[in-house]
Amino acid sequence: MKKTLIALIVINACAVTNANAAADANTWYSGAKLGWSHYSDISGNNNFNGNQNNAAEFDTDSDNVGGGVFWGYQILPWLAVESGYDYLGNMQIQGNNGAANGKMKAQGLQFSMKASYSFNENWDIYGRAGAMGYRAETDQAEHSNFETGVRPLAAIGTEYEFNDNWAGRLEYQWVSNVGNSNQIGMSADINTVTAGVVYRFGQNSAAPVAETAPVVEGPPEPQRFNLKSDVMFEFNSAVLSAQGESAVRDLYNRPEIQAAKEKTTMVIGFSDRLGSAEYNLNLSTKRAQAVADELVRLGMPAQNVQAEGRGLSEPVTGTTCDAVQERSELINCLAPDRRVVVEIAGVGE
Repeated sequence: MKKTLIALIVINACAVTNANAAADANTWYSGAKLGWSHYSDISGNNNFNGNQNNAAEFDTDSDNVGGGVFWGYQILPWLAVESGYDYLGNMQIQGNNGAANGKMKAQGLQFSMKASYSFNENWDIYGRAGAMGYRAETDQAEHSNFETGVRPLAAIGTEYEFNDNWAGRLEYQWVSNVGNSNQIGMSADINTVTAGVVYRFGQNSAAPVAETAPVVEGPPEPQRFNLKSDVMFEFNSAVLSAQGESAVRDLYNRPEIQAAKEKTTMVIGFSDRLGSAEYNLNLSTKRAQAVADELVRLGMPAQNVQAEGRGLSEPVTGTTCDAVQERSELINCLAPDRRVVVEIAGVGE
């Protein structure tokens, strides 16, 4: 019944796949354990005939210290392969009615598959199933015999994760029928209950979440509309011509202007380099104001419209006209510098 129960527990543990508390996949771990060992289902041959628990000729002390070391590889978050060395303790045999005293002890190397199921991020239960290559030895009447073999093992346990690298373990392990009674006179199932510590290598701590600085986007570049002064004004005049009024009206009726009527609108006047800087600054300011007044008259909020003259600054012709000597030709060449620019803030091109 005991063997069947252990097998069912191990199978059930192997059937689940949630193991957040286990080591990270593709990492190694190792540990050590120490606790209590108990020999049960004892049987013997020769001078140990019958079930030793019921034999009148012998008293047994089946409890002793057990422990070992182990190491493993975490294949998946819920599945690992584990091996290790186990010292399985010993059993003292006191003979009665002239029967000789004796002792049986065992140790072995185990290999098993370990499946885990987590209850939360730190605590899980697990089951192991595999085999142990053992060495069992009996001492009686100053004679010693040993025997080796391979036997199935099963274990159930629980692990608690203290931090990313360290965990504690509490485990019950059962190894079946250790020892060949025909060779060393005895065999027994060996049960161990141990507490241990586990060190996990190469664990990846949860990376601290970097605080992403909010992206502060600057205001979009204003949209610019260029109006030719020569088309909108008579020569040396700051009064809008009929053609100029039509050009401003067409500009005002554009969808992007209508959508941005509540935005700040800057009207900037420029001149060419002919004449004095003071005269050109004054003329460009008047022309900018004339365009601004027309936009307000058409319906743009006056508080949103500003006018500014910049005179002969910021020419667009550059050095293109430097070689032109004849005045009329120079006036025509510098025409692109004579302009009025309307800028709508916050409306990208």
